[in-house]
Amino acid sequence: MKKLLKSQKGSTLVIFGLSAVVLFGFVALVADIGMMTLHRAKLSNAVDAAALAGAQELIYNAENAPGRAAEYFRENGYADSPIDVAIDEDQTAIRVTASHEVNFGLARVLGFSSENVQATVKGKVLPVIAVNSGTRPFAIQDQELEFGAQYTLKRGGGNGSGGNYGGIALGGNGAKIYLNNIVEGYNERLMVGDYVQTEPGNMSGPTQDGVNQLINQCTHTPRCTFDHFEPDCPRVITVIIVDTLDVNGRSTVQITGFASFFLEGGVGSGNKSEVTGRFIKTVASGEVSDTQNDYGLYGVRLME
Repeated sequence: MKKLLKSQKGSTLVIFGLSAVVLFGFVALVADIGMMTLHRAKLSNAVDAAALAGAQELIYNAENAPGRAAEYFRENGYADSPIDVAIDEDQTAIRVTASHEVNFGLARVLGFSSENVQATVKGKVLPVIAVNSGTRPFAIQDQELEFGAQYTLKRGGGNGSGGNYGGIALGGNGAKIYLNNIVEGYNERLMVGDYVQTEPGNMSGPTQDGVNQLINQCTHTPRCTFDHFEPDCPRVITVIIVDTLDVNGRSTVQITGFASFFLEGGVGSGNKSEVTGRFIKTVASGEVSDTQNDYGLYGVRLME
C-alpha cells in the first residue's frame, strides 16, 4: 500500500507539472494574442489616417499624395514600419498598405517569437452631398464650373431677378443673421435636395462688412491666392448651388450641390455691392456620394 501511495503521489506531481506548463502556455498565448490584436487595431487606425491625408492631397496636388500619406503614417507611431502607397489611374483614390512586426513576450517559451500584422485601406475622393457646417449665405444657379474662373456670388442691386441678388436666408431672415452667416458660416447641416429660402433685397451693408472681414482675416504669408492658398484660409468659402434663382421675392429654391470659391476683393457699396470669387477645388466635412454631380467640393470615403 505504501508503495502504491508513493507511486500515485509521483504521478500526480507529474500530471500537475504538465498541466501547469499547458496552462502557462495558454496564458502566454492569450496575453500575446491580445497584444497583437491591439497592435493590429493601432496599425489600422494609422493606415486610415494616412489614406485620409493622402486622398485629400489628391485634390490639391496628386504628386504630393504618397508623401503626405507616409508622413501621417509615421506620425502615428510607425516611423520604422514599411508602407506601400498606390494611386489609382484616374487619381481619385489612394490605397495604403502597411505591416508591423509584433514581438511576443510570454509566448516565446512555446517557440513563438513574433508575428506580422497588416492593414490596408483605400481612400476614395467623392463629391459631397451634404456639408456639416460653414456654408455661406450665397447661391449660384446650377451650371458647369471652370477652375480658376471668376463668378458672381451675389449681384449688385438691380441686376437680379424679382428682388433676389444671390443672398440666401439660412437659419432665419434679416441683416443680422445674414451678416453672421457670412463671417462665421451657417452652423447647421445642409444637404442636396433640401429647400432653402432666398434673402431678397440688396443687403449692401452686411454684405460689404462681412466679406471685408473675411478678406482681412487672411494673415498668411505670402497672401493666399486662388491657385495657392491654405485650406483654412478665411477667403475660402463654400456656397450653395441651387436649381434656379429666377424667382420673385422671398422664395424657396432647392439645393443641387455645393462649391467652394476664393473670395476676390473690390466689394462695392449700394447698387454696386457685389461678391465675386474664383472657383476652386477643395475639401469639406460632410457626406459624400458617387452619384453626385462634381462641383469641385470633395470628401473622402474609406473603403476596405
